[in-house]
Amino acid sequence: MVCDFHSTCTEHQRLPLFSDRFKKTPLALIFSIVVIDLLGFGIIIPILPQYAARGFAADDITIGFLVASYSFMQLLFTPVWGRLSDKFGRKPVLLMGLFLTMSGYIMFSFADTLVLLFASRLLSGVGGANISAAQAYIADVTSLENRAKGMGVLGAAFGLGFVFGPVMGGYFSQFGYEAPGYAAASLSFIALIMTALFLPEPRVHLNANAQATGSFKMEQLWHTLKKKQTGMLLLFFFLSTFAYANIYATFPIISNSEWGYSDAAVGLFFAFIGLVGALTQGVIIRYLTDRFSERTLLFAGGVFVMVGLTLIPFYVSTVVLLLVLTVLSLGTGTMAPTAMSMISKSADPEDQGGILGINQSLGALGRVLGPIWGGFTFQVFGHSWPFFTGGAVMLIVIILVRNTLWD
Repeated sequence: MVCDFHSTCTEHQRLPLFSDRFKKTPLALIFSIVVIDLLGFGIIIPILPQYAARGFAADDITIGFLVASYSFMQLLFTPVWGRLSDKFGRKPVLLMGLFLTMSGYIMFSFADTLVLLFASRLLSGVGGANISAAQAYIADVTSLENRAKGMGVLGAAFGLGFVFGPVMGGYFSQFGYEAPGYAAASLSFIALIMTALFLPEPRVHLNANAQATGSFKMEQLWHTLKKKQTGMLLLFFFLSTFAYANIYATFPIISNSEWGYSDAAVGLFFAFIGLVGALTQGVIIRYLTDRFSERTLLFAGGVFVMVGLTLIPFYVSTVVLLLVLTVLSLGTGTMAPTAMSMISKSADPEDQGGILGINQSLGALGRVLGPIWGGFTFQVFGHSWPFFTGGAVMLIVIILVRNTLWD
């Protein structure tokens, strides 16, 4: 049986989110699988730029394209995996994605040319795009009233992966840049085995692209952008993602080459960013939303991101750098959930799936273009300019949002 937006499923056909046997439900399994897989992704983040620079003499522009390649393949293949999971089932698609991800990490470790290194990231990006199947799986096994909590479980899995993965990547890099690849591949293999042996196929299927990714149509995009507030919020989300993504390729390089930090230390910096961001989204934002309006939080978050990005190049000491990264992470942790909430509220009920799909696609596009721009400005204009231009983009957007949302 297939459930979609126009049909209903009885409650006994859905698995509850929480119960006395929660630890045995597929939701707990999919959480464990996604955490393990995302740990592998997090392992690669802090060491990829230095691996490309030291091992393959890649310049900064090339490194920007290399970092962006993973997100580019995710942008292309997320809706593809969603449609395939509707047709062939969630479990087969999850298995195939994990196998491709594992293969990409193995290729990463064995790469002896820059072309193979690019191929490894492209392949891992194709596999990592199966997150749409994981989102659809959660929609399949949770009741409607528990859907948001179920997606929150997936968000928690992302948070754990981005906090602990970089620490592991920095540690394993001490044994050679091949070691993080082997570690990431091992984690994907564990997730693959868990999926194959323990994860059941859901008894009912919702539409994966509608539930997980929405649909991206140019005519819908232009129609949406004509709505002043919704269009501005989408533009804000895209540009802020673009501005922040500048640091993915450049922060590890400047930390290592100019400030003298090891890859292990860079991994700890990324883990710190992830931890502060997770605490902000999971704890602090609850108190802030009770005391301030969403537009005020959005504006303040944007200011924090702008200040954090602009101050990164003015390195003085580790303590000062951690304070700057705290400001940056507080900004992103406040801004991201607030923007998502405002975008959802500004859209018509019948357009929710499509609008959120457009928002997700624009975010992915920002994660593609941001590292490319960062690598370009890093090499052509100087090591401070990716952060300065990111701050400048945030300043422009803050002004536009202030003039739009306070009308």
